[in-house]
Amino acid sequence: MQACEGGLSVKVKRDQITGLVLVAVGIVLFIMISQFSKPLTAEYPGPRLMPGIAAFGLVVCGLGIFIKGCMQKEADKKIFTKQGFLRVLISFAALWVYIVAMKYLGFLIATPFLVFGLTTYFAKASKAETKLWVRIVFSVAVTLVIWLMYVVLFEMELPVGALFE
Repeated sequence: MQACEGGLSVKVKRDQITGLVLVAVGIVLFIMISQFSKPLTAEYPGPRLMPGIAAFGLVVCGLGIFIKGCMQKEADKKIFTKQGFLRVLISFAALWVYIVAMKYLGFLIATPFLVFGLTTYFAKASKAETKLWVRIVFSVAVTLVIWLMYVVLFEMELPVGALFE
């Protein structure tokens, strides 16, 4: 807090707001999945497991971002720039295309293309130089890890796509 004319002023930083929003979203997600009627068992993790892991991750990451924001001394730059807004829109558009592509092409084909596209886009946007082969290997590895978790570990099916059914 800072003293100013007429009382106290609180300087809230962007990371603090972001952290609190992530914590709130995680808590709302926990509340929503607690209403699922299917119990979590060892033989079938049910529909609660993955959203529960995501909610836990949101809360933990949100707390970390909030604490980082509290420890940050320098002033924030602009909270949301045109480029940032454009990146969010492009990300949502990519996810929409991914959902449609997964319906027809399936998880194993659509996912590496989404991961590759987003990593390439964000690497270029941040001017980070990443080699093409690294992005390809990363995209395939992420796809395989997710596939192994769902199909092998949880014994659940992922979409194969209407073209391959």
